[in-house]
Amino acid sequence: MTAHVMCLTSSGGIPLFVRKKGEGELMTFSKMASLNGVHMFLKTQNVELINTDMPDTTVVWKEFKGCITLIAIASGTTKRVIDKFLDAVFNAMILIVGLKDLEQPRSVERLKRDLRACYSIIDRLLECLDIADRTGSKTDLVDLTDCIMCSENHLLQICLEGYMECLDSLYGCVLIHDCLAVATESWWSLDAIERKLLILAITAESNCTAKDLPIFLPNKSPNLAYRLVNVTLVNNVQVLALCGPTPDLPEIERLAIQCWRNSIETLRTSEQCYPRNFPSSISLDSAILGFLLVNYKIGKFVLSGNAQHSKNHVSGTHRLDTIRTFYHHAVETFLLPVDYNSEKEEEEPNKSAHQFKGAKETYWCSEYHKCHALKETDHIFCVLYTSTVPTHTMRLITQKTLKILLADKQVCW
Repeated sequence: MTAHVMCLTSSGGIPLFVRKKGEGELMTFSKMASLNGVHMFLKTQNVELINTDMPDTTVVWKEFKGCITLIAIASGTTKRVIDKFLDAVFNAMILIVGLKDLEQPRSVERLKRDLRACYSIIDRLLECLDIADRTGSKTDLVDLTDCIMCSENHLLQICLEGYMECLDSLYGCVLIHDCLAVATESWWSLDAIERKLLILAITAESNCTAKDLPIFLPNKSPNLAYRLVNVTLVNNVQVLALCGPTPDLPEIERLAIQCWRNSIETLRTSEQCYPRNFPSSISLDSAILGFLLVNYKIGKFVLSGNAQHSKNHVSGTHRLDTIRTFYHHAVETFLLPVDYNSEKEEEEPNKSAHQFKGAKETYWCSEYHKCHALKETDHIFCVLYTSTVPTHTMRLITQKTLKILLADKQVCW
């Protein structure tokens, strides 16, 4: 299966870039022109073209700020996921070049060159699409922050706060194998897609020990650049921070050594939590093949396979992809409201009180496995079971496991 995303100028239909995932050839110019031509024609007739379905493929059009049109073609995934994917792609463009240069480009050719810097981020976002064509090593969700629940997180949080104070910054986090372990309160206050893109900007090309990138925050600061700085502390563990003009990168590296040198063993121990992603002190029921824990209010998740059943890498990643498919096709359909928006609910409490809030549970049964999802407060817990587990006992195991995971306060979840 294949997924394509095309970016064109809204005014002239000039292609800016095309990216794809999966087998097959890159989209030809004539096909791009046809897809964009249909959209532009209907626009002149005051008709908004949103999407269309073919037997095995979905096409979605979306225009942003009256200046950029994105078109996505994908199979095997939902319109909701594709729509969130297009939002993420446009925000990735803002992250790299800023909103002003997208709305009022000085030169289309220069804009094309500048947007090349966001290709690696867009390719990583394509990996988030559930199209049954795995090329990456991780199973990811397009609009949520991938997290890791280490027993040492409470210690890392203390060190991070001290490091941020030295940098005179409010925004910072620690990544372990590209998964967020701990973050400052201000980092969590950023929009979910901003957090996602900041991490992807650093991890998409992680071939150096320190980086200093000029970036724009799509919602918080689309026209004023920040500095996104990261320093590798030990192998596969790095600390990120948003900074102003000072301090410079050599000084930041010096401060990182100063603040973290007494925590090297803690960092190395926490790194061993991957790919389990939850404390080794917690044992899962033997019927569990893997789980996905989502906090949908904050916008973060933990995804893990049960090591007892992971005989090889392929079967392990396939199970995680199965949980993701279940989440997109069943959980987002039945457990979440169609247009979930926490800010709108806060502003209109009386109106939202009569709206459908989503179901509390849903499950799938197949020949090879069973899936069960439970919504409790701000959490959705999806569990993949062996096919032999009785359907009526899944609820009990899910409830028990969720309670155990949330009981450990040291993981700073």
